[in-house]
Amino acid sequence: MDVVDYHDWDGTAPALVANMPNDAYHAAPGVSKSGLDLIHRSPAHYHLSAKREPTRAMAIGTAIHTALLEPERFASEYVLLSDTRDRRASEYKEAVKHHDPERVLVAKEAANVAGMQETVRSNSDVRSLLDADGHRELSVFAHDPETGTLVRCRFDLLTTAGAALDVKKTQDARVREFERAIARYRYHVQVAFYSDVFEWATGRALSEFSLVAVEEEPPHTAVPYTLGDMSLAQGRREYRADLDRYAECVASGEWPGYVPDSHIIDVPDWAIDDEEEIF
Repeated sequence: MDVVDYHDWDGTAPALVANMPNDAYHAAPGVSKSGLDLIHRSPAHYHLSAKREPTRAMAIGTAIHTALLEPERFASEYVLLSDTRDRRASEYKEAVKHHDPERVLVAKEAANVAGMQETVRSNSDVRSLLDADGHRELSVFAHDPETGTLVRCRFDLLTTAGAALDVKKTQDARVREFERAIARYRYHVQVAFYSDVFEWATGRALSEFSLVAVEEEPPHTAVPYTLGDMSLAQGRREYRADLDRYAECVASGEWPGYVPDSHIIDVPDWAIDDEEEIF
């Protein structure tokens, strides 16, 4: 399937859509991985979720992605106030009169983004992934073949060779620590879901899916990871259960919350005194 430009797209699925504004993607129909995360918590959390207002952390995350994946656009669109300590300063207040506040970075923000950009570019393995020919911020729409549900995802980078890459800002890129981040943020669900959505839309399988973990604080170590088969299988089981539940809720019009049954609950193990130590 060929990639279509957002301005030439008629809004139907399946499609691979380039140059789609971020706001337009999030407002588009279809359930995404973030939506499935809410369904995983409870259908009520998805159904009644308010539109998330952009946070500063989200703005910095976007800046990092732009700097790493589209450095020329970052250089032309972002204002770096390297000598301005915080957003209370007059320099910042003056800058946001003429520029989008999300694209005006003060000293520590600018230094971290620049440091991450420099470190990633110095890693030959990661640099080769980032420099591959392909589409940045490519939106993919398809129908789930089992339920007919419209689904969508958005790749940080999809190469012309059919390889995907996703940049993950993290506090600790070491294996054991990033494994925890994968489980906590359900990155294994994302990789499985994105891989299948791409295949549903194109009839082709991705050749590879890399997660690039980049530490937010200096020295901004960057490590590329590929998920193992067991993690992918687990991610596929989880998104399949969430997607099936979503389809059931759409069909029934019912969006239940937590199971209302009474449960026995205890304080965590670490909060319970050790009797041997006491006596």
